Amino acid sequence: MSDASVAQLAAPSVDGAVDGVVVLNGSPGLTVRVEPYPRMTRGDEVQLRWDTGVLRTSHIDRRVVGADEVGRSTLFTIDRSTPGTIRVSYLVGHPGAGWRSSPALTLTIRR
Repeated sequence: MSDASVAQLAAPSVDGAVDGVVVLNGSPGLTVRVEPYPRMTRGDEVQLRWDTGVLRTSHIDRRVVGADEVGRSTLFTIDRSTPGTIRVSYLVGHPGAGWRSSPALTLTIRR
């Protein structure tokens, strides 16, 4: 499959982010949203990358899209986040079809 035949993925979003900044107001976690993407199919694997630049505070999570989730946002919860600059992106893969990557969203996390 050529790159030209694959629709681009949108960057993820983080609930509460305003102008690239998230303020942690004692909330127990942050919600990352991956909006429905072109050719979303049951069985797709969506892999979130929460990159703080420090291995012990970075996070990778995954979800497999169920039949009832096609056409809906895929949600991830980051239970613990520390202040700093983070990059959030995701990969989408389907058995036998390879991986597509999203652009990264860069955010500043503040207390």
